[in-house]
Amino acid sequence: MCGIAGIMATSPEAGASLHAVLRMARAMRHRGPDDEGFLLGDRQGSVQGFLGTDSPAEVRRRWGSSMRDADGSDAMGRVALGHRRLSIVDLSSEGHQPMADSEGRRWIVFNGEIYDFRQLRRELESLGYAFRSDTDTEVILAAYARWGCACLARLHGDFAFAIWDRQDGSLFCARDRIGIKPFHYVHLPGHFIFASDIKALLASGLHAPRPDPEGLYLSMMYGMAPRPLTAFEGIRALEQSCWMRVLADGRIERGRYWRIPIGTQDARMSLSDATAALEDGLERAVRRRLEADVQVGTFMSGGIDSTTVTAIAAASRPGIHAFTLGYRDCPPELDEVGQAADTARMCPVTHVIEMVDPVEVLGDLLAWIDGYEEPYYSLAANHVVSRVVRRHGVKVALNGLGGDELFGGYDMYRLPGWLGRICPSPMAFLADSFTRLTGSNRVALAVASSPDRVHSIAFSKWPESDLRRVLDPRWHLPTSAADYIHHLYARDLYFQDNVEAFSYMDLMNYVGNHHVHRVDQFTMACSIEGRFPLLDHELVELAFQVPSRWKVSPTEQKLVLRRVALDWIAPSCLSMRKKGFSLPLGQWVRGPLAPLVARSLESLMRRDIVRPEAVKECMRSYREGRLPVQRIWHLVSLELWMERFIDRWRVDSADA
Repeated sequence: MCGIAGIMATSPEAGASLHAVLRMARAMRHRGPDDEGFLLGDRQGSVQGFLGTDSPAEVRRRWGSSMRDADGSDAMGRVALGHRRLSIVDLSSEGHQPMADSEGRRWIVFNGEIYDFRQLRRELESLGYAFRSDTDTEVILAAYARWGCACLARLHGDFAFAIWDRQDGSLFCARDRIGIKPFHYVHLPGHFIFASDIKALLASGLHAPRPDPEGLYLSMMYGMAPRPLTAFEGIRALEQSCWMRVLADGRIERGRYWRIPIGTQDARMSLSDATAALEDGLERAVRRRLEADVQVGTFMSGGIDSTTVTAIAAASRPGIHAFTLGYRDCPPELDEVGQAADTARMCPVTHVIEMVDPVEVLGDLLAWIDGYEEPYYSLAANHVVSRVVRRHGVKVALNGLGGDELFGGYDMYRLPGWLGRICPSPMAFLADSFTRLTGSNRVALAVASSPDRVHSIAFSKWPESDLRRVLDPRWHLPTSAADYIHHLYARDLYFQDNVEAFSYMDLMNYVGNHHVHRVDQFTMACSIEGRFPLLDHELVELAFQVPSRWKVSPTEQKLVLRRVALDWIAPSCLSMRKKGFSLPLGQWVRGPLAPLVARSLESLMRRDIVRPEAVKECMRSYREGRLPVQRIWHLVSLELWMERFIDRWRVDSADA
């Protein structure tokens, strides 16, 4: 797990500044405090390596004779690459990046882990490749040299990387199947710029931040703009399971190497067969993610997913640290400490329960805003638990994300058949199942023409009519959000049933867009690598083979996953009503955050992005109990995002 950055000049008159990439890398220091490295390549293919002030003594002894210091350099070239390293596998100086292949032709900056790299390495060695390090980074380089973009189908892991070919001047970029590792970029006249974080792109000083009308609207609808869009004009994200090659003249080639396998349900699969296959697959996925040359732990709430992952991990690594958050004066609907402790007593784990003081947590509020990088409707607990994990010296943490999305854990998965076609009374069902929805959203659901649109409407954070009232018309989407998402993700797709459709959409528009983004951002803010066994792509493929009837029954959700969990976790975890991994936002908005909320909404109303009277109406509705706290906080977050990213970075860019 690391931070990557780069600038490529794509016109004869343009240049790539080493100093700009240095600024980008320093903006991501938290992603890799263990080492930093830089590369500058010219138009003739010559390469010069650079070290930074955070390059440790061992790296300087190994590489110092062939590399210069980046600080203070004003060197320019055709391409400049930067890397921040969080050492997880092969902690030696041989893992320093940017890294060259054995020919010295291809140079890589890589973020992530390849879990089958040792097996792939043996295959490449049988083909004549020799390796100098024990890193997965070098294996990627050799695989790309051997198979080109076809190597991606052989990589089993979470990754984002860029490989510069100094022979033809191209830059090959790729991202993992689920989108766990981030890759953002800006394509300007004369320059292609990329980085793990949006903050790093802005730190280059080459792109002034502005809100993107479509991206910001959809970000407000869903909590994060659907990729490839972001809330920033001109800044895009490489989509999950995709690659692109930037040619020397700036032209871009694109491709997709994997798709979520809809339409693969095995109707003959029995529940016992599905349970056995899932347990075997989950054990393999967990064992893969325990591989590291540093200490590994787990995030453990009291729910089924994270407790099962923790129990399986403890079977392979007894004594593993499992971290659970509790809150002083916590409302019962958020308290999962007791259930987590029940499972911890069954397993050989070192259980760490951290009781959180809200005042202490809220003192770090701006770190949340910076981490989300887009306006967000809540405050996630990932940042808090990540700080606890780091304080205990653990550098890798397994997470239970994926169980609800793959095995039907949300209310909408109980919707039978295809809405309006099989369900005899869709409005009655919706009134019972989606009580949080407004009347306008219920009507929209009732007339939705496809199950993916049902998902988009149920998943939205605002009724579309309300969001259009709040935002100034200049920021409106020309079509409905559900139609936009349909054409982006589900056009020409046929789903076997709603469970399959909702699972697909959860992976595309929830997990792959912002759930893994926020976990990655907040783990990396604490220099921790997050790993997701339930999002192992082989397990995803298996989950889509399992018939929907073994996921959601008339009386039970996550049926097959519960069958697996029976042998691993405490009964109290299985019987607990779903609570979610959340912070008491409502308490805080009414209490310690109240002055910030008032100030932020007053500031927001002075911007041309909203209609002031509509914001005032939201404030009145919230005070009268007619508006969910998440929508008020979303507006507060919009103002804080404007201040932290648009206003501040615009000034910083002018000074760069």
